[in-house]
Amino acid sequence: MGSNNLKESFSHAVDGIVFSILQERNLRIHFLIGFLVLLFSLFLPIDKNDFIWIFFAVFFVILSELINTLIENFLDLFIPEYHPIVKIIKDISSGVVLWSSMFSVIVGVAVFGTYLFSWNILPIKILGFIFLSIFPFITIIWGYKKWKNLINDKR
Repeated sequence: MGSNNLKESFSHAVDGIVFSILQERNLRIHFLIGFLVLLFSLFLPIDKNDFIWIFFAVFFVILSELINTLIENFLDLFIPEYHPIVKIIKDISSGVVLWSSMFSVIVGVAVFGTYLFSWNILPIKILGFIFLSIFPFITIIWGYKKWKNLINDKR
């Protein structure tokens, strides 16, 4: 499977990304949003450090979605039928994408809010607090019964 030829290795990598884009609707959405965010940032007087944060946030979401796609395809290859543990693994993998997306929203609000609305740090701290504390708390309450039943079924 592996290749000692550098050009062939890059070709396989591109094939994997193209396959993922064609297979995964959410990845296409993330690429589109990422492209639009980066394009939009070119029209603002964003300094180098802020642009790096924007670029990293976009890259991080796309990377997370690619890893999620990898995990889902790997599991489907070896365990095509429904299994509660496979569901948990896939849900966790999707949760990583959600978490990286929330990080990107915080970065976007921090950078664009500063340039578009002259926000100080307070709204950004509030948003960060909401995402890092209130969101997990709400999701735990919302999903507690469902997960409790799923974990009990696993035993």
